[in-house]
Amino acid sequence: MDRRIKLPSQDPQSAIPQSEILMDFADELITIANRIEGCAAVMILGTDGIPIERHVQQMNQSLDVEMIATEFTTLVRRGMRTAADTELGDLREMVLATDAMIFLARPITSDYFLLVALNPGGNIGRARFELRKAQLAMEIEFAM
Repeated sequence: MDRRIKLPSQDPQSAIPQSEILMDFADELITIANRIEGCAAVMILGTDGIPIERHVQQMNQSLDVEMIATEFTTLVRRGMRTAADTELGDLREMVLATDAMIFLARPITSDYFLLVALNPGGNIGRARFELRKAQLAMEIEFAM
């Protein structure tokens, strides 16, 4: 099944046909996961809790990645609102460390964010770096 998302072109007179304005998010997530030591999962989620795309590679089978992502969405929304309400600016990154995993979230736009789940001992610095690179690339695609 083709899981690419067609994003609309800003300019209807664009020289690039809309059918070619595609970003294969599944491939992007696989690339991100492969670059981060200890990566369990990478996801793109809407702030409404709807997953756009996900890649799970080394996650403990007893953990429900969908439920975790849904719950994390609530934290991201609250973090975004708290940052705005207290005039701290936009939320740039959120980290949640637990006994079982470490989660890093980075907003792509106000409606979408990236979430990385790391197993214990995972490379947090590399995860932050890869999320920032992905966020910069994806915010262009999501803004179209």
